[in-house]
This record gives sequence, C-alpha cells and structure tokens, in this order.
Amino acid sequence: MSIAGGHTGFETGRVRSLRSDALFHLLIALLAVVASVSAFAVWTPFGVAATILLTLVLSVASPGCIPVVIACSFLYQNLVVAWFTPFVPDHNTFDALRGANFVILMTAFGIFFAASFQYRVRTLTELRPWLLFSFTLCATVSFYFALGAVHGDPKDAVIYFRNTLTPLACFHIAILAASLYPIDLRKAIFWLCVGAIAYGYLEQIFRMDFLSLFHGDLYVQRGLKAQIESGIWEKRLRETGFVLRGLEDTMMTTFFNIKLLSDLLPPIFRNGGPNFHPISYAYGLSIMSAWLLFRGRWAVPIVALPLLLVIGSKGATFMLLVAFGAQLMFRPSRAELTLLTVAVLAVVWTVAAIVFGATHGDYHVLGLIAGVREFLHNPFGQGLGIGGNLSSTSLNLDWDRAQGEGVASIPVESAIGVMLYQMGIGSIVFFGFLVALAMSARRQLIATGDPDFLFAFVAIVTITSNAVLQEEAFFSPLALGFCLLLVGVSFGTRWRALALARGIHGVATTQPPR
Repeated sequence: MSIAGGHTGFETGRVRSLRSDALFHLLIALLAVVASVSAFAVWTPFGVAATILLTLVLSVASPGCIPVVIACSFLYQNLVVAWFTPFVPDHNTFDALRGANFVILMTAFGIFFAASFQYRVRTLTELRPWLLFSFTLCATVSFYFALGAVHGDPKDAVIYFRNTLTPLACFHIAILAASLYPIDLRKAIFWLCVGAIAYGYLEQIFRMDFLSLFHGDLYVQRGLKAQIESGIWEKRLRETGFVLRGLEDTMMTTFFNIKLLSDLLPPIFRNGGPNFHPISYAYGLSIMSAWLLFRGRWAVPIVALPLLLVIGSKGATFMLLVAFGAQLMFRPSRAELTLLTVAVLAVVWTVAAIVFGATHGDYHVLGLIAGVREFLHNPFGQGLGIGGNLSSTSLNLDWDRAQGEGVASIPVESAIGVMLYQMGIGSIVFFGFLVALAMSARRQLIATGDPDFLFAFVAIVTITSNAVLQEEAFFSPLALGFCLLLVGVSFGTRWRALALARGIHGVATTQPPR
C-alpha cells in the first residue's frame, strides 16, 4: 500500500476533487461487484482468484475507495447474483456467487491488517489502542472458531466465524484507511441509499413483475426450494393451516410480524431489497438514512421510513426513530443530555421487548434465556457454530415444548444469547469493544460537536440493544458490519486530522469537506 503525499499548494484543488473522487469510487465499487460475481459464475476457483487479485489491486492503487466497495458489495451483490440465477443450475455454485463479498472483505482485511504494522501507522497514537483491540478480538474469535470446528459441524463454525468477524474486519479496514487517506462518503452513501429506496418502492408496487425483470423471482424460488426440502412450510401447515400457493406468499407477513395484528390488518408484502433479505435490507436503509440525517439530509430518511414500516423490522425502525429524535434534540450544549436520552430509550426498548416477549412465549426471549442459562453452566463457551439460527443444531428445535418450559433447548434468535453460549467469557471482549467504542464516540462528540460521532453512539447503542433479541443485529453484514464501517471512517478521519495538526508525515494532507 502506498501513501499519497500531499502538498499545501495543491490542497485547494484536491479538496474540490474529493466529491468527483467519491462518484468515481462508487463507479469502481459497482464494477468491482459485477466483475467478482461474474468471475465466480465462470468457475468458483477462478472467481476466488480473480476477486482476490482485483481487491488487491484496488487496495494498492486506490485504498480510499475500499470502504465504498465493501458497502456496495453488502447491499447490491445479490442483485447481480440474481442476473446469473438461470445460468447457475448447481446450488453450491449459486452459494459461492453469494460469497463473493466475503472474499472481497477478507482480502481487504488481510491487506490492511498487514499494513497495520508499518511505521507510519504506529506513529498515529490514537489509532494504536483500537488496532490492538482489533487484534485481540480477531484472536479470540479465531480460537472459538477452532473450538467449534472440532466440537461441532465445521460448516456451522465457518458460518458463524464469517458473521462474527465481519464487523471487526469492517471497522479495522475503515479506521485504518481513513487514518491515512482523505475519505468522503457523502455522495457514495447518498446514491447507495437512493438506489436502495427506489428499488424498495418499485419492488413494493410491482412485486414479482419487477423481480422477474432481472430473474429476482428465480432467486426467491431457489430459496423456497431449499425451505421446502428442509420441511419449513410443511411444519407451518401443520401448526397454522397455512397453505403455500406461490412465490409471493413467501414474501407476505403481518404488520411488524406481530401475531396479535394478524386478525386486524391484512397481510403485507415484505420487501427483500437488492440483497434479498428483509431484515438486512431494513438495517441497511436505517443505517444509511441515519448517517445522512446527521449530515443534515432529512428528505431521504423520511422517504425511507415507510419502507421500514412495510418491511416490519422493529429494530431497524427503532434505530431510525431514535436518530430522528436525537437529531431534533441535539445541540453542542445539550450533547450529554442527548446521549443520555438515547441510552435510556435503548434500555427501555430492550426491557419492554423482553417483558412483552416473556408473557407471550416469544421465540427470541426463549432463545435469550437459553443463552444466559447455558453461559452460567459453562462460562468457557461451546465454540462458534454450536447453537444459533444459522446452525444445523437449531433444525430440530421443538418450539411448543420450549414455550411450555419457558426456555429453548439451545440459544437462538438472540445475538447476545448465542454469543454467550458460543464464546462464553470470550464474548465479553466483543461486548467490551462495543461499549468502549460508544464511550469514545461520546467523548469525541462532546469535544468536537461533530454529528458523525452522534451517529456512532446512536447506531452502536441501538444495534446492541436490538441484538439482545435479534441475531441479525450483530450477524448481518448490513447491520453491525455496515455500522462499524461508517463509524471506523469517522474515527479514522478524526485521528488523521489530529496527526496532521501535530505535523506527522505519512498521511494524506487533504481534509474531506464538511
């Protein structure tokens, strides 16, 4: 990785060029995603090699664009995969196409991880503690991955290793890149969000007709086939009498997925978004909207809110509503009060959800109780991949029995419960990292008044509160991973500004415009 030097005489011109660079980075990101998926469609080993090489070239030639490439791959990769669905008959190859973004992420992480040991990085004193924290967390996650692979199904261990490592990799890449290079994400995030919103409204209005334009209906059909083979819909037929009639039925739900409202309101078509996963899509919309909101853009978050209501992700909607309130309330003189209000709202939201769920036999609460119970029995941890929604160990859960006993047999549905079960005391390091990050955002907000740090505090606190009863909050790339990507850029930009003020060499001198 090379460091682009800067000269004072050229700063004004380079500041003007940052906005055009942002659009160029967005174009590069879109082309990189298309190229990676296309290479995987040709042959999986070729796709892996080509994606690694492409990411390596981008990381060296234009390291400042890597956060945009990662964000774009999280949000739009599966839209590209959908185009190839008719031409990829093999299910394993289809799964490999959807793994292209993880190859991009891990390649970039490996490059930036190696760059962490360079002298110019070690001179950034504010950055060093976070890099050490990142190294410690990666080592902890890797240990529990090995433990889970030995004691459980290696495939399950790989899935949870990927989901647990993704937020850490996003943060490490972002904070290092922004500490060394000027990064302005305003235009990139704006257009990524506008594209996602436009997609959502088109999908909601035209439904399967819209999806069929790019084989999205075939993408959904592949998922339906896997669900039918696993017996999910047969079980639902026995439990509720629901008869599956077609693809669109798989995308219908009650308002906010609350059973009490099923008799009061008609079923709602639930958007899957360009990433074909409703909850992840909702988090992506909410995070981008909140980030833009704290940058003074109100129109985009307001237009995104109806989509969040339709999707019915309570956690993602809560995060954006808290962001609206924080933005209305925030003044530099009221920073402490604003942050305290956000924290109180998160606590009240979590406690209310637990109390309500406990009285109604909610699966998420039963899974949380199982995680806490098993952690008390075995504080060391079972290993990654043992327990959790994405693990094969959850396929035979008897929910009727769980509701009768008031606890699930293994932790599911709750990211906090699953992490306590899988990583035991090692999960405390992960939780401590998030707490430290939120507290640092608080200090930076009070010191600078920069709303980027208000976003960091609001996003981390609300996502963590949602993780108490929702796995996607931590394990979806568009939730905590995407959040820490943006948070890392904010912190890195701050550390770079401090380094420039001290006259440290080795960082690009141009500041992104505010």
